Amino acid sequence: MERTEMEAFLTLSEELHFGRTAERLHVTTGLISKTIKKIERRVGAPLFERSSRHVALTPLGRALRDDLLPLYEGIKLAMDRAQLAGRGVSGSLTVGFMGTQAGRILHAAREVFERRHPDCRVRIVETRLEQHVTQLRDGVADVLLTVLPVDEPGLTVGAVVTRGARYMCLSAGHRLAERDVATFEDLAGETFVSVAASVPDYWNDFHTPRQTPSGQLIGRHAEPCATYAEALALAAAGRAIVPGDGQLLLLYPRPDIRFVRIADMPPLEHGLVWRTRDACDQRIRAFSATVLEITPALAVRGTQVGL
Repeated sequence: MERTEMEAFLTLSEELHFGRTAERLHVTTGLISKTIKKIERRVGAPLFERSSRHVALTPLGRALRDDLLPLYEGIKLAMDRAQLAGRGVSGSLTVGFMGTQAGRILHAAREVFERRHPDCRVRIVETRLEQHVTQLRDGVADVLLTVLPVDEPGLTVGAVVTRGARYMCLSAGHRLAERDVATFEDLAGETFVSVAASVPDYWNDFHTPRQTPSGQLIGRHAEPCATYAEALALAAAGRAIVPGDGQLLLLYPRPDIRFVRIADMPPLEHGLVWRTRDACDQRIRAFSATVLEITPALAVRGTQVGL
């Protein structure tokens, strides 16, 4: 069945009126009638019951509609993506960021990107802790520069933009506060900050593990934090410890908190994430390349970039 035939059949199955179907498709009523009869001859049975006042799907017509609709929608989506890719870098792009360093990188990348691609505007929005990847799911953002890991169906993790050693933010009076380096095992008995239940377990378990390598317990605070500022306030009050990377030392200096590197915990990574179906979008490809290009000049000391 050709796409125009599918479109005529599915539109008529929705409208159940030849005149309205023809109007929606900008063709004549006669052409719709001719197309439906052609499909019925091919099928070998009526798809619609017709009278002067009534049009209804037959049981066979309903079955065909249910089978064709997801196929048609898939074809339409594929065509839309192809047309978007064919137009090149134009239109608009919304990019989300999690963390101050990611925000600095994206704003610098936008300046370079928009000079190179004046027909495409970039909007930058913050990704809060509890949102995780919902901005991509909801269509609020096209790309995220966010804290990894991200392991979600329908989403693609592109390049790792930065990778840095793991640090913990502690109160100035904490037992580890005067140390430059500690170990994972030193965190036994501590309490991590917690985030909203909307954040998946695999992300929480990576950033705020519940036990040390030897099996000693680490707690999580009972009150989830929505922002990093809330988390740092808990750390300053001595109620929890906050994970992060080397940007903490540069971007969050405060007299009431200290930063200690945890030598044997896996590094913390920020990466670009987008919807898998948008992999051919030239805007996303071009912006991602720009991010990787400008990041080395902005990354904090000791951070690996463009991995």
